Amino acid sequence: MAGDEDLITKKITMQDIADSLGVSKVTVSKAINDKPGVGLELKKKILDVATEMDYKINSIAKALKTNRTGNIGVIISDVFFTKNEYFYTKIFRYIEMNAVAGQYNTILTIATEENELTKKTPLMCMEQKVDGLLILGQISNQYLAHLKRLNTPIVLIDFYYRDINLDHIVTDNFYASYIITSHLIESGHTDIGFCGNVNLYSSIQDRFLGYQKALLERKIKYNESFLIMERDDKGAYIDIQLPEKNATAYVCNCDKAAYLLGRKLNSKGFKVPGDVSIVGFDDVEFSTMFQPNITTVRIRIEDMARKAVKQIMRRIDHDEGSGQRIVIGAEIVYRDSVKKLIDD
Repeated sequence: MAGDEDLITKKITMQDIADSLGVSKVTVSKAINDKPGVGLELKKKILDVATEMDYKINSIAKALKTNRTGNIGVIISDVFFTKNEYFYTKIFRYIEMNAVAGQYNTILTIATEENELTKKTPLMCMEQKVDGLLILGQISNQYLAHLKRLNTPIVLIDFYYRDINLDHIVTDNFYASYIITSHLIESGHTDIGFCGNVNLYSSIQDRFLGYQKALLERKIKYNESFLIMERDDKGAYIDIQLPEKNATAYVCNCDKAAYLLGRKLNSKGFKVPGDVSIVGFDDVEFSTMFQPNITTVRIRIEDMARKAVKQIMRRIDHDEGSGQRIVIGAEIVYRDSVKKLIDD
C-alpha cells in the first residue's frame, strides 16, 4: 500500500520524461518551453508523454524566470455574454482550448456599461496578472483607447476601429453578406430588406455594406423602409417593427435576428419562406431552432480563436510593428428558409 501511495504522490519531473523517451533532460526542457532545437515530431512526442504522465509546469517559477505571468486576459462586453448568446461563448471556449495548448491560462473579465463609461481598468491589468489581452465582441473606442494606453499587447476579435491601430481578427463580413444577398437575388427576389442596427457594431456595418453592394451590382434600388432593427443603440433586443409593405426577403445581421424576425413574421400571419424568405449569419443554434431551419453564413469560429491566440502570443514575444488585419473566410449553409421565385 505504501508503494502505491508513493506512486500517487510522486511529482513527475523533466528527467522522468527524458528517461521514458531515452532523450536528454535538456531536449525535454526545450520542447516543453517551446525553444528551438527540437524537431516537430519529437516535440509532439515529448508533449504527449508529458501529458500522459501528468507533468505539471511550475508556473510560479516560470513566471519569475521569464518575467511573465503565463496568463492571457479576455475582455468581453456584458452585452455579448447573456444567457442565450451562443456565438461569443463558443469563441471563448476555443480561445481557452488554444491558450492551454500554448501553455497559457485565460482570465475572463466581463466589461459592464459602467466600466466602459468610467474607463475602469480591469483588476487583472491593475495587478499585472496578464501578459496580453484579447478583446471579444466590441467595446467603445474610448474604452479601447484607454486600455491601449496600458501598454499591454492587445488583439481584437470580431471588430475594429479605423483610428485605433491594433491587430484584429475578423470574418470577411462584407463578402459573405454580398454572397448570401446574391443568393436571394438569384432566387428571384428584388424586394430585399436588411434586419440589423447599423449604428451598433463594425461587423453589422460591413454586412450591411455587402448587402448593398449586391443590390447595387444588379441595379436593384435600395428601399430604406426595408431596413428594420432588432436591437436598440445600446445592443438590447427590442420588438421588431415590420414595414407597412413587407419585403419578400430579409438579410439578417445574425442568426438570433433571423430567429426573432421569423417569429415576428409568423405572429403577423406571414409564413417563412412561403410569404417571406430570411437568411442569417453565424450558424449558431438559433438557425436550427426555427422551423424551417434558416439558411445562414457559417463563421469559422475555431479558426478565429486559433488565429487570435497565435497572434497575441506573437505580440507577447515581440510587440512591434503596426496592427495587422487578419481576415477569416466564411461559407454559406443552405437550408430551407429561402423561397425560389424563379425556375433554375
